[in-house]
Formats: sequence, C-alpha cells, structure tokens
Amino acid sequence: CPLSLFGQGQLLKHGKVLSKKIHGNFMDRKKWPSCLLLFQQTAILCKIVDHTEKLTNPCLEYFKHVNINHIQAVLPEDSKTFVIYKMKQIEEGLSEREVSRDREIVMKIECENEDKRDEWLKTIKDEIEKLQTMAFSLSYAL
Repeated sequence: CPLSLFGQGQLLKHGKVLSKKIHGNFMDRKKWPSCLLLFQQTAILCKIVDHTEKLTNPCLEYFKHVNINHIQAVLPEDSKTFVIYKMKQIEEGLSEREVSRDREIVMKIECENEDKRDEWLKTIKDEIEKLQTMAFSLSYAL
C-alpha cells in the first residue's frame, strides 16, 4: 500500500464488497471481490487475493484510494451499489480549491444488500460532513 495507514486516522468501517468495473477491466471481469476500508482521512479499496470464503482474514492487495476531503459525492446507483465521485480540477495550474463541478467516478462498490449499501452511504457521508463542518469552523475562527 502506498499510504501509511497510521496517518489515515481512526478506522471507521471495513468490510467485504465487490468492486465494479468503472471502465477498462479487471482481467475481463466486471466485478472483483474486495475489501473497503474507511478511515477518517481516506477510503482504501483492496482486492481480495485469496477467494476462499472460509478465511476470516483474507490476503489483500492495494488497489486504489481516495481522500475523504476530495470526495464530491457518494450516490446510490442501484439497490446494492453506490458510486464515489471525486472532485476534478478544471485545468493544471489551478489550486486544489478551484475545482470544477465535473465529477470523476473513483469507485463503484456493490454491497451484499440494500441495508449494507445504506450503512456505507451513511458512514461515508457523515465523515464528509464532519470534515466540511470542521473546515468551515476553521475558516471562520480567525
């Protein structure tokens, strides 16, 4: 994993999910067994390398991540799937604060059922709201 897990804050939620193809493919697959780890600072998606169902601690391989403060939206796609959209910069040279309204899909996650999907949506949205509230408070504290 290219990230130091110690610097990502508290682990808020983790669980087995299916990572769905955004574009391109996972070796000609449309879905890949994965583990989503949600920290205070970052959502990390890892592929499950050993697919044995009996394993309680499967072997994980880092796939991708997104910083929570770079997430523009988290929306349901269907009854079991949600999509994480990342903010996109308009053009090079602009500061990170000057982002466009265009959204880039960074993760498509399929859960076991609608309840699990809704739990993930709520947890991620709550964390985004906490960061936005803190940023707003800090900007007006001066």
